[in-house]
Amino acid sequence: MIFSRRNHALLESQAGFSLIEVLIGLVLSGLLMSMVAMVLGQSVTNNEVVRSSAGLSSRMFSLRRILHRDLQNVVPGSTIGVERDGFSVESVHSISLEGSGPLIVVWEFSSNMIRRVESSAGLEFENSYFLMRGLESWRLEFLDADNNAWISSAQQNARARGGKSTVKAIRLNLRFEDGQTIMIVERVPYATE
Repeated sequence: MIFSRRNHALLESQAGFSLIEVLIGLVLSGLLMSMVAMVLGQSVTNNEVVRSSAGLSSRMFSLRRILHRDLQNVVPGSTIGVERDGFSVESVHSISLEGSGPLIVVWEFSSNMIRRVESSAGLEFENSYFLMRGLESWRLEFLDADNNAWISSAQQNARARGGKSTVKAIRLNLRFEDGQTIMIVERVPYATE
């Protein structure tokens, strides 16, 4: 009888986990796994946001640099033409034909894209460059040298028709589909209207 009590006590100590202990263990491991999944998911999302903003930043840097070169190389006494879908300048800055002389550069903001077109009637060529996608809206303003105030492109067109109006700078406001807004201010050294 002593032998059977020891065996019974030995069997009870080796019995394993109860159903409640197993369920508690499953719930705790499920909570731990869900927290790990949330952290990993947030990490992936943050990585995508950083990549996206780095790509946009790089494209914006290129856009600003090209616009800066176009405006710093404006032909003295030329005009800035404002159309419905963008603006144009006469510049000696060419991406494809370095040192080619004056050409017409058109900045076009249509079909949710920013595009730059350079053309020369004398050299019989035209090249178009796609710069950015996802543009929602744009607005162009001019810094009037006479009043030292920003005026809209419509006001500038009216002044240009009535007589000479000097421009010190342009301000280009771009709004993208993701809600980001960018303002580019560039000095125009030689433009007269």
